[in-house]
Amino acid sequence: MDGYILTPIGVIVIATYSFLIFLITVILRRFVKRFPWIWRGLKSLAVILLLLPWLEEAWISWHFAQACKDAGVKVYRQVEVEGYGISRKDLTRKDVTEGEQFPYDPTRVADFEERGFRFYENILADGSARHLERTGNRVMVTLRDVPEARYYQRYAYQPTPFRTVETIGWKLEKGEEQVVDIQTGEILSQSITIYRILPTYEALILGLLGPPVLSCPKTPEPSLWQETLKPKKTKLKTLP
Repeated sequence: MDGYILTPIGVIVIATYSFLIFLITVILRRFVKRFPWIWRGLKSLAVILLLLPWLEEAWISWHFAQACKDAGVKVYRQVEVEGYGISRKDLTRKDVTEGEQFPYDPTRVADFEERGFRFYENILADGSARHLERTGNRVMVTLRDVPEARYYQRYAYQPTPFRTVETIGWKLEKGEEQVVDIQTGEILSQSITIYRILPTYEALILGLLGPPVLSCPKTPEPSLWQETLKPKKTKLKTLP
């Protein structure tokens, strides 16, 4: 199973856990062997406890594999635009400094020009925009109450400024970005990443080091806005 996780630490944890279950069962047997019905229940419980780590891993791995079928970048429609926006709910108006951007870095000004867009925007937490636009040989920043960009990239799930990953099952999470038409609500493209966390028996040991994960797709995906939004007069790719 592609999403299966079994590390050397996991093997040690399961072996130790299984030995303790076996040892406790043997000790308890001495006290309940005169009561067959209690002993049968104790044996059944021991078997269930021994199987739990494997059942949890199998459940997570199967559902991870199923969720991964929807992972990756999907572009439904490309459009030519003069500029675009990126949703930044972690930014507010007080984070915006108006004026010249990159005043002493001509390389970054050139990079801005090479993208081919007239402007791009950060859509702020209150819906206003940090607007960057080339003016002469400078890139200028202005604060706008209403964004100029019709199309922008956003997280599909973002209940708080810094949470963008949604729990979709036991030990499973999904991150999704979309390029949307702000006027119609149409989703032009989406990029989905599925994450799986270590099973309980390993997380108890390694959890202090952070939440180790597997993710899919495994290879880096292209930038979503670059695949979807093209500068004016750029030939669009024929989509299947």
